[in-house]
Amino acid sequence: MPILTIDALQENPWSVVSHELPPQPPRLLLELAYLAADYCRTSEFLLMEAARLGSYVPCGWMPGDDSPDVHEASEARWCEADARLAVISELLAQQLAS
Repeated sequence: MPILTIDALQENPWSVVSHELPPQPPRLLLELAYLAADYCRTSEFLLMEAARLGSYVPCGWMPGDDSPDVHEASEARWCEADARLAVISELLAQQLAS
């Protein structure tokens, strides 16, 4: 898994989920990662709710027996971003306490 960098976050905020945090992340990276994770979590929540209401269908999504409901894909991404946000929040709190 690639290591999270500021450049990676600038290129794609979802790298906060797909990249591993470095062992001793600097505060600036954690602050930017927090913002990226919050953005990802919030946007996927909105998409999840829109899918439940029938006003959003992901591009290229085709219903099938082996595919999740439309909202489940966004729900899974929301969960990933939420979990990463919790990790980043804990690391920031530790840095602020020291």
